[in-house]
Amino acid sequence: MNSAKKIMNQQAEDAKKASKKTEKTATAAKGDKKISDGGVGDTKRIVIGAICAVIILVLCIGVGVQQLKPKVVLTVNDKKFTMEDMMYPIYERESMYLPYDEMYQMYTGSSVWDNSYMGSDRNVDSSATNSVGLKQEVIDVEVEYYVLYEKAKEAGYTLTDEEKSEVKDEVEEALKGLSWLQKVQLSISKKKLTTRFEERKLAEKYKNDEQESLNASVDEDAAIKDISKKDYREYKLAYYAVSVNDTTDEDGKTVSLTSKEKQELLEKLEKVYNKAKTADDFEGLTSDDEKDIQYSDTSFTEQDGFNMISTSKYLNDVKALKNGEMSDIIKDEKSGYYLFVKMEDNNSSEAYDEACDSAITEAQNEAYDTWYQGILEDYKVSTNSDVWDDVVIGTVTTDIVTAEDLEKMNEDSSDATSE
Repeated sequence: MNSAKKIMNQQAEDAKKASKKTEKTATAAKGDKKISDGGVGDTKRIVIGAICAVIILVLCIGVGVQQLKPKVVLTVNDKKFTMEDMMYPIYERESMYLPYDEMYQMYTGSSVWDNSYMGSDRNVDSSATNSVGLKQEVIDVEVEYYVLYEKAKEAGYTLTDEEKSEVKDEVEEALKGLSWLQKVQLSISKKKLTTRFEERKLAEKYKNDEQESLNASVDEDAAIKDISKKDYREYKLAYYAVSVNDTTDEDGKTVSLTSKEKQELLEKLEKVYNKAKTADDFEGLTSDDEKDIQYSDTSFTEQDGFNMISTSKYLNDVKALKNGEMSDIIKDEKSGYYLFVKMEDNNSSEAYDEACDSAITEAQNEAYDTWYQGILEDYKVSTNSDVWDDVVIGTVTTDIVTAEDLEKMNEDSSDATSE
């Protein structure tokens, strides 16, 4: 009896423990799937987490690639020019103008980039600054090179071994003096620059042949018909002069010379004049105490006149001088100069010839522009303003290769040439 009861009690106790274990398992099922589903949910979570991680990684990589991807600035048909492609042509122009910036600031009070455009791009407005004009020039020149290069390839043009050798020398010269870091910042290398220069040379080769053909079609007589030989008659002379113009003192006030001071300057000029009358050489007649007296040789045309003489009588007297003849001392109070001149050539045709050459060249350039605009119609050209509008010429490469760097590079180049 007691044994039976003992067995029943043990069974009840075992049942109670089993019940607690079941409750514990059920409770765990509500809060921990690792226990409740034998690990199936855990695997699912890992897979979902991995997929999410991959998606996030792909998105991050996509954004990163987009940021690192070269930004397209210019498109010509299917050809895309990135900002990296534009760095070297920008550098070419900035390194050409940068050495003069300090001088411009000293004499004009503004930088060379803010001064009037000094290039030759016909698409640039005459009122544009160098910064604006050169920016347009970069685009126009890159488009022209590409178009002419494509036309050259179509026409079967190739570079000779000699021309390739010239390119090699040009590349070495362009890279000379640049550090590896500067090359990286300018996005250039020997390989990239060689490709660029070879394409340029092929384009130029094609252009020169086309220009020669177009030049033959220009009517030169029509180009120079309005140029007057009389107007462009040139007088070449040398002179000694002293200025009696008003000056400005340190306070910015106008200061006029006294009659005595003018007389003293005139007497100095008379001494030089007397030496000149008997001297074999008209130049170099002033002494150290005659530094007020300026010597120069110059020329003027019939239509322009001589800016140091304002009175027609004095000017006519100068024009009437024979070659080798010297004038009297001219006291032109209106122009502000006392001077005497020696005529070297009173009927030079040089100015006329130059005016004719310039007019013919202008007509040839117009013939080329007409031809080029015609072939350009076959190309779709677009600029990405989102990128290009932020480019300011005068600031892109000037911190990479400074004026001091350029000066040193020129000095090293000069030293190498002299050896």
